Amino acid sequence: MDLYLLLSAVTSGGDFSVTEWSTTWARSVGIFDETAGTTAVSRAWKVLKELHLISRARGEGGKSTITKLHEDGSGRPYTSPGENLGDPYFQLPYEYWEKGWHNTLSLPGKAILLIALTQRKLEFTLPQERMPEWYGISADTAGKGINELRKHGILVHLDDEWFDTLKTRSGRGSRPVYGLLPPFTPRGLGDPTPDEQADTEVPSGTVPKE
Repeated sequence: MDLYLLLSAVTSGGDFSVTEWSTTWARSVGIFDETAGTTAVSRAWKVLKELHLISRARGEGGKSTITKLHEDGSGRPYTSPGENLGDPYFQLPYEYWEKGWHNTLSLPGKAILLIALTQRKLEFTLPQERMPEWYGISADTAGKGINELRKHGILVHLDDEWFDTLKTRSGRGSRPVYGLLPPFTPRGLGDPTPDEQADTEVPSGTVPKE
């Protein structure tokens, strides 16, 4: 997953391809053993190619040329979001790599971060019971990811949302409303004011509420 995200970050134009050594890719995602890194990257490219997310060809000097394909797995050429009306997209800031979050976060944490970014809202809910149906991950995995992001001060519990339901005797239920803190706050929606940021900021390492 990290390799695909990194590929997306560095192939932002032209024919959406990049030519590089496997060892360079491996170091970029935190694998510094040359043999293990080459094997891991080769295996990852193979999986992504089978999913029709990339094409792979030989490049000069033992490098590989990786070309990004459309995200829907159809094998179609990649097109930038916005070229077709209603294209959904989200932005993963470069700080994800620069601050080492790709090495710090576990897979559940990364999954919830990407799901939160797809909301494209300053405030949103993450109903754990709907995660298997909507995103193909278990409610337990979602809960682990949410707690991890809150612990690291990436995700903050802003409020609670009440809704009608037949699953409770009162006919009312509640769920947390979350927000992402900078640098992961969705861009283009307006940055939080200093007062808003101070009200919602959670220091790194804070243990989340139960």
